[in-house]
Amino acid sequence: MGKKKEIDFKGSSWGRKERLIVLSILLLTVITSGVLALSARNFKLPQLPAFKLSTISEINPFKEQTIVVGNKGNKITQQKIEKVKKLFKEATNGYSGIYAFYIYDIKGDYYYGLNHQEVMQAASLIKLPVMYMAMRDDKDKQLIEAMGKRSDNSAFNKMLDILGQENVNNTISNLGMSNTSILKNTTTPEEIGIFFKKLYRNELLNEEKTKELEGYMTNTIFENWLRLGIPEDIVLVHKYGRESSSVNDAGIIMSDKPFVMVIMTDGVIEREADELFPKLAKLLYTEHINENTD
Repeated sequence: MGKKKEIDFKGSSWGRKERLIVLSILLLTVITSGVLALSARNFKLPQLPAFKLSTISEINPFKEQTIVVGNKGNKITQQKIEKVKKLFKEATNGYSGIYAFYIYDIKGDYYYGLNHQEVMQAASLIKLPVMYMAMRDDKDKQLIEAMGKRSDNSAFNKMLDILGQENVNNTISNLGMSNTSILKNTTTPEEIGIFFKKLYRNELLNEEKTKELEGYMTNTIFENWLRLGIPEDIVLVHKYGRESSSVNDAGIIMSDKPFVMVIMTDGVIEREADELFPKLAKLLYTEHINENTD
């Protein structure tokens, strides 16, 4: 065999500057790929802030995650909100993944939250608009009950076929749930909270149908999450949902001063979320009903 030809880099037209440019491009490609991979879903390590591409592209030191509306957004309410946010952050900071909450005070007509506009895995919360449509259109009540009481996926798929996915998509859009997608199974805590607020106020259904639908979401087989953080004598109308790395529960606390509570998670360790969920529900319930803002 002939002698191998050696490559003479000395005679190459690639100088030090060119090699540095190529190396920089390679490093930038690797870093960009890593950023996109992490931002493909919510990502957070314990004790560290959540990492998302939007945190880079939308840096705004004046942007707040708290929104207050109505005639109750006064100084006292703001003090309460900041306290609740602080306590919620402290309670979840040591855990992996994203934890979000949304509160809507129905009688006071104001709302607030943390990470409540984040697009997250809906899990079985995605059944809510389908249940509403089925009730509105007088479809099979047994399927609606199965979706509410047991979060039955077979009942959901059957009802989706009956209603038609295009009709469901149109209804979701008409409800103003622009970040909610059946196809992607995503939503935001805020959109789920607004759904429950509208349900309570009979803005979705007449009073009779509203009460019937609420009944399908009371005393379900999923009473170890929100339910454990709320006094036993108070009725809870809610929908529970679970996917890989995601545990959600949301509904209406039917107290003398009713309010909507939504807790959603994404990218979490489910065992940790299961243990933490009742504590978060109790924290939010206690702090929201507490009139003292000290």
